[in-house]
Amino acid sequence: MSVSAFLNWMIIVTFTIRSCRLMIKPLVFTFLIACLLPFNQLLMAQDNKPVRMEIPVKDDSDIYKVVPCGQNGLSIIYLSSDTDEQQNMLWVAALLDTDLKETWRKSFPLPKGFVLEEALYTSNRLICFLHSPRGVNEDNFRIIDIRLENGELTETTRTVPEKSGVAYFSAGEQFAVAGINIRNEESVILAYNFNNSQISVISPGVSENVVIESISIDKPTGVISAVIRTLGSARKRAYYLVKSHSNGQIISNLQLSKFDDNRMINTAFAYRVDGNTDLIIGSYGRSSRARTIEGIESVGVASTGFFSVVIRNNTEENANFYEFTDFGNFFRYLRRPSDLNIRRGNNRNERGRDYSMDHDILAHEVFRWKDQFVFIAEAYYPEYRSVTTMVYDYYGRPYPSTYSVFEGFRYLTTFIAGFDQTGNLLWNNDLELRNILSQKLKRRVLAWEDTEGLVLAYVNDGKITSKLIDQDKTIESPVSSDIESLSPRDRIFDDANSSIEQWYNNYFVVYGYQNIRNSYVSSRSNKNVFYINKMAYY
Repeated sequence: MSVSAFLNWMIIVTFTIRSCRLMIKPLVFTFLIACLLPFNQLLMAQDNKPVRMEIPVKDDSDIYKVVPCGQNGLSIIYLSSDTDEQQNMLWVAALLDTDLKETWRKSFPLPKGFVLEEALYTSNRLICFLHSPRGVNEDNFRIIDIRLENGELTETTRTVPEKSGVAYFSAGEQFAVAGINIRNEESVILAYNFNNSQISVISPGVSENVVIESISIDKPTGVISAVIRTLGSARKRAYYLVKSHSNGQIISNLQLSKFDDNRMINTAFAYRVDGNTDLIIGSYGRSSRARTIEGIESVGVASTGFFSVVIRNNTEENANFYEFTDFGNFFRYLRRPSDLNIRRGNNRNERGRDYSMDHDILAHEVFRWKDQFVFIAEAYYPEYRSVTTMVYDYYGRPYPSTYSVFEGFRYLTTFIAGFDQTGNLLWNNDLELRNILSQKLKRRVLAWEDTEGLVLAYVNDGKITSKLIDQDKTIESPVSSDIESLSPRDRIFDDANSSIEQWYNNYFVVYGYQNIRNSYVSSRSNKNVFYINKMAYY
């Protein structure tokens, strides 16, 4: 997509009116302004059109990175097809206001081969992390720091070893960090300071070769908490909680000891409860078999359940393990149990059940809700189809040959659990993920706090599905709202790589790629677009 195409955004602003049910607030996404009605009815204003932006594209390739920036607006970053005089590729960053109108647009050149790994909004800044895994030997890691008020940018460079992997990102009030996994060496954390635009190197201080699992920043204190693990088979891996300051000073380094061959960590996230207490929540498994898709390890060992570990004064106090089969409604969404790994477990006999189930999951960072700590994981499995063709032997005789073709990742359900400060499981709930088959693994569920509880939502097939829960109680069952296009006669034939993210106040941004067909408008008879919709939740 060329830079000039960025000017062809279509922006239309109007209002809609939503329905209201007495006593129970409905889970409804609307476009911009909504009015409360005294009766359970839905009134639509004439000629309704959403706050929506469209950019023509060739296909659903992930070209654009969208970053909500609070009331500053919305940032978009992408690689254009233009070059400068030195044949460097031109990257473009733009800021849209809250009505999706362009405020400014800046371009910056980088040598060929750079990839945008992540972009984060914090402290009225947009921090872009770019890495060149091959082709650039020096200064192959770049940080572009953009001040949102005027688009002024600062570029900071760093050289990382060839074939390094960029593992994890997080942003605080005064600095941002990136985890760098270095093959056959000790991985490091790079901390970028906003005040002086300098990068500090944080070495975990573990003698073995390690990789970074997760990083979190306690914003009030600036303490960095990283969960790292050693290389090797799942049964031989050791996990550590490393805490440090952004200048590289290590505060503490603790090896986790509450795990064994029957309880192996899959994912782990640290949350700093207070100055003396840390809570690590994650998933664990019993099988040491790595989960691979087309020869590439996807998420490590399969997960059997959730765990929590409380660390007080740099000492492990207790660990808790909770299997998924203990969760309410666990079996409701297992539509194809033959696709899951079902095996026996002796520890279930006394409860009248002698099985447990392992899942591939995508885990979210732990977040605090009231006085609880919430952990979310999305379960999926790789789906294949069998293809049979006729082949011929040496003598020309035909015979059938059957092989499997990878179709994509089939999402099943979302596990959500709440823990107290001592790591005890207080409640669990779920959200079924319907009809999602994707070639790309990504977290699809967004959770946010509402006056009545927690809202869980995801986007698929041109709709937003949302559910309101209060701990283990379902306040509102899942309901779906359409993502409106520019014309009521538009038909969405394909919707891919769509996401929903929180923006500001009760506004959200939904974006992705759609194929639109409209037999009444020739320019939209068969059109592929990248779209952004502004939506409100009431």
